[in-house]
Amino acid sequence: MDVLVDHPTSRTVARALQPGLEQARRLGRPVVASLVEPILTFDAIDLFERAAAAAAERFMWARPSDDFAVVGLGVAAALEAGPGGPSRFRQAAQAWQALLADLVYTGPRGVPGVGPLLLGGFAFDDARPATDLWAGFPAGRLVLPRLIFTRLEERAWLTQTVRLAPADDPVQAAEALVALRDRVLAAAETPLVSRPAAPTTLNELRSASDWQADVAKAAQAVAAGEMQKVVLARAAQLEADTPFAAGRALRYLSANYHGCYLFAAARGERCFLGATPEQLIRLRHGEVRTMSLAGSIRRGRTPEEDQQLGQALQDSVKDRNEHAVVVQAMVEALYSVCPSLSVGPTGLLKLGNIQHLCTPITGPVAEGHSLLDLVERLHPTPAVGGRPRAVALEWIRRHEQLDRGWYAGPIGWVDARGEGEFAVALRSALLDGDRATLFAGCGIMADSDPEREYVESTLKLKPMLAALTQ
Repeated sequence: MDVLVDHPTSRTVARALQPGLEQARRLGRPVVASLVEPILTFDAIDLFERAAAAAAERFMWARPSDDFAVVGLGVAAALEAGPGGPSRFRQAAQAWQALLADLVYTGPRGVPGVGPLLLGGFAFDDARPATDLWAGFPAGRLVLPRLIFTRLEERAWLTQTVRLAPADDPVQAAEALVALRDRVLAAAETPLVSRPAAPTTLNELRSASDWQADVAKAAQAVAAGEMQKVVLARAAQLEADTPFAAGRALRYLSANYHGCYLFAAARGERCFLGATPEQLIRLRHGEVRTMSLAGSIRRGRTPEEDQQLGQALQDSVKDRNEHAVVVQAMVEALYSVCPSLSVGPTGLLKLGNIQHLCTPITGPVAEGHSLLDLVERLHPTPAVGGRPRAVALEWIRRHEQLDRGWYAGPIGWVDARGEGEFAVALRSALLDGDRATLFAGCGIMADSDPEREYVESTLKLKPMLAALTQ
């Protein structure tokens, strides 16, 4: 898979980096320099999978229905956020601005996903003590990759980035960059060994009865007026005879959940991946787009049954109330920076095995607010946390008995202009060799039925379960 139109030599790259080195020497501090080249189109999943031999840290983001994909390889710089509540997003935004303050850039402007990007994600709740399950995935980690492959509507680009210190040699920096690129290209041409899925064993981390008992407690707390809503999550672990293959799972998800956001964040042998239907926030050309996604029911076996189930969801008082709580909270969170928000009609988002109530929310954002500012205002929405936010989060910490890690946290990308897109990391799993941990959650209201919520959570586990066992 030769993705480059041409192979710029290290000498050519060194010349392109020279202005960045001169800037670094003039200022007396490191400077980020990025160079963009047009390339042939590529398969994002194939590239992500094969590049494991060349780069220990990899990130993929794709929306197959939009023919948009970004694959980031290697680390030019990394921003890690420690525990700090909402301020971790603000800290990341400020660190990103500082990193790019003296950017030297050669390439097209205004193309989504092209140029220097931060790619990564955040934990759902940084106040909860982390466990070994999520080692390597801190409260927040955003990476400026050395190589970024971007595909948009049958066109593609390669962004090459280095951070140059005043004492650096541009030839050596270029040689290192070109060597990584060549290792990636060599890996991309290596045949993949296709093997059938290994037999697996599924173990629930908590028994169904214990989890349903907590659902009943949550419903009682909501009925007592302690909260309007709370989301309770659970996890299950798959064990196999051989390591799970991220690429195999991603290909299944891409084929069967075409309208979802496909994501994968790999650090060494561990990979967090999924296909989420829930957009958290997109900021492009000053316009905000988000959605309220809450209320679920399975798909029907026939068109007639599917329509009946969808209508039942729309008629469900419990699901309509749950959905309304999310819409109200999201509008309130954005109103001060998006005073002319437009809330669209509530419809059905139909996916492979499940359908949801969905309401689009759009509007212009006031100047001076970046994507990460908006993430800070929204996360966690009542669709994954609850309302009031602080009360629901404290209830989750006391009762859920689960380290969610990056599950249900924001995952995505942001560009040099502070624009980009984040989704909520749902329908996901954490792969660690021959073990995979799968996550699912349900919104609990006063009239929630524990058995029904358990069935719904099982339905939400099925996409990743099928992706890892097919």
